[in-house]
Amino acid sequence: ASSISDAVQAIDGPSVAGVPDFLPSPDEESLSNAVEYLKQRGLRTKIGPAFVGGTLSMAAISDVQKGEPLMTVPSSLCVTRKDVDEDPILSLLSKDQDSLTALSLWIMKQRALGEDSEWGTYLKIVPLFTYSPITWTEEERADLLQGTTIKDEANQRVKALESRWVSLAIKITENSEAFESLRGGFNFQAFCDAFSVVLASAVELESVRQLALVPLTELLPRVPSADYSNIDAKGTNKDSRKPAPLHQMRLDYDKNLDAVTLVSDAKTKAGEEVFVTEPYALSNAELLLQRGKIRGENPNDFLVIDANIVMADALYGAKKQILEAYGLSENQKFIVYSDRIPLQLLSYLRLSRLQSTDDLLKLDFENDKFVSEMNEYEILQLLLGEARMISGKFKKPDTDSDRFVIRDPEASVPEKLAATLRLGEKKVVSSFMDAVRTRLAPIRGIPTKKGMENQNQEILDMFDTFESIPKAPGRLVKSLTNWWTDERNWKDDEDDIKYNK
Repeated sequence: ASSISDAVQAIDGPSVAGVPDFLPSPDEESLSNAVEYLKQRGLRTKIGPAFVGGTLSMAAISDVQKGEPLMTVPSSLCVTRKDVDEDPILSLLSKDQDSLTALSLWIMKQRALGEDSEWGTYLKIVPLFTYSPITWTEEERADLLQGTTIKDEANQRVKALESRWVSLAIKITENSEAFESLRGGFNFQAFCDAFSVVLASAVELESVRQLALVPLTELLPRVPSADYSNIDAKGTNKDSRKPAPLHQMRLDYDKNLDAVTLVSDAKTKAGEEVFVTEPYALSNAELLLQRGKIRGENPNDFLVIDANIVMADALYGAKKQILEAYGLSENQKFIVYSDRIPLQLLSYLRLSRLQSTDDLLKLDFENDKFVSEMNEYEILQLLLGEARMISGKFKKPDTDSDRFVIRDPEASVPEKLAATLRLGEKKVVSSFMDAVRTRLAPIRGIPTKKGMENQNQEILDMFDTFESIPKAPGRLVKSLTNWWTDERNWKDDEDDIKYNK
């Protein structure tokens, strides 16, 4: 008889997930059993378990043509807030709750039921929790996230979850008899753990504007539709100098099939790893907070630079009008990548330091043009100071200490994840400081490689003309993710037509 491992493909090359090998994954036997369990309940699939670069994932079993479903998951196997609202026990809690909370309650109930849960076989491949900082201790967040872009955000999210749980706990107490058999699985830590799983696993089905837990999709890597890892500041592929479209695999609800399907826009060859296409790329900060995962090397890591004009400035009114004309505010945040710095940041700082109306006329937001050498020197010194301040927030500003933690076999997963995050963000700070120093050198009279002429050329690509920064990281600046959303449900048949209008 063949073993379970005989049915699991082994595929050369790295997984598109790009996650470090210290992150755990389901065992192959549990995954194979879960697939069979789901097939018995209506799952139709042309993909199966596969080791891709040593990572357990899913790959095509045979060639699948363009537009042909790689996987079809009947709606009866998908979980939405409608299922929660119709549950006689969970409905006591789910009223007025958002979809993420409702789905978390469903996972908590199934976990509390244990062997009595009809979903037990499948739940063996669903993690008990993710390594999102919302599942860390307060001490771990304070220590490991010091200096990172998400320390404050993570703490705010935990406080929001605490507040949410207080309201749920009151309802549980009011309905203590109904929850008597589940009480052991309904506590704040279980809520955070379940919430982290939903946050990482739930998929948004665009055609019905609905969040759902779709079996097996939690194992599929999420790949952005625009991969910026090989794109320069002009949005051009660095190798071919042409746009770099990606092969896309999309999940959505198919009303005719009453199922969620995974469909590729190109032929999928046997043995090819299967993934889910996302509309945008995420930084390691976003990945860690939302999914408890991280990429070893992530070109989408960034830092945030704050800039502002002050009301005490005699030219405040005129400056504010200029900023508003370019869609900027008096207190503005700018996103800076390791190889991309927005021209708007330079223009904004030049404007903020001007003292005469004549100089205002010299300002150019659409071209990289000095107002004066003194003004340029001043703003570059400000940027250096800002970078030093960001670097100084880290517990240890060097990168070797983080590399040591990543390689340390005794380090915990949160320690390794946080070290990877810090390492990436420190690299952005270092690249930013190098770029500013290079730009500052000619103004100080320090010869560059090309002498005193054409002083901007060395980093021209980094300060490209009025660059449009990809919008995804902007969401982190405002709020990493709006976790509290209300979505309608495709399982409400009467409303289904409305969703597609």
